Amino acid sequence: MRAFLSFWNLFGLILFLLGLWLYGASQAPEGPKALPLPAEEARPTALALVLHRPDPPQGFRKETLTQELPPGADPHQAALKAWSEALSAPSPKAIFPVGKTLVVDLPKDFLKGLSVGEEAYRVYSLAYTLLATFPQYEAVRFLAEGEPVPGLAHLDLREPIRLP
Repeated sequence: MRAFLSFWNLFGLILFLLGLWLYGASQAPEGPKALPLPAEEARPTALALVLHRPDPPQGFRKETLTQELPPGADPHQAALKAWSEALSAPSPKAIFPVGKTLVVDLPKDFLKGLSVGEEAYRVYSLAYTLLATFPQYEAVRFLAEGEPVPGLAHLDLREPIRLP
């Protein structure tokens, strides 16, 4: 019995139990870890459209329109639609935010049947409305049928339009 309770046997047993405890502690299941879902951006439920109506010869008359946005609606597209309805103008095809610039794709007939002054008022009305409604953007660039154009009718559009 003496050989069973020797110092080396007890030391070995303690060392074995300590190793077993350390192994169990390092292998403890933590459970499945789910990846955190990205927080969904808070989409606005209403759009405060700052409409710039042409008011020749004074320039533009500002009006604020509030429009309800359905869930999942793009505020940029809603602003284009509200602008075209308010001014009875053809609706632009699309709008794309690129950095701090909004790129608007215009249809062929956007300026059809307008005088030189009315063309300028319509284009600048759209640009100023978008820039006032979405202050995080600094400029508006226009495309015609998806292609960059140096000018549209009598307007030079090589440079983006900015608020004065």
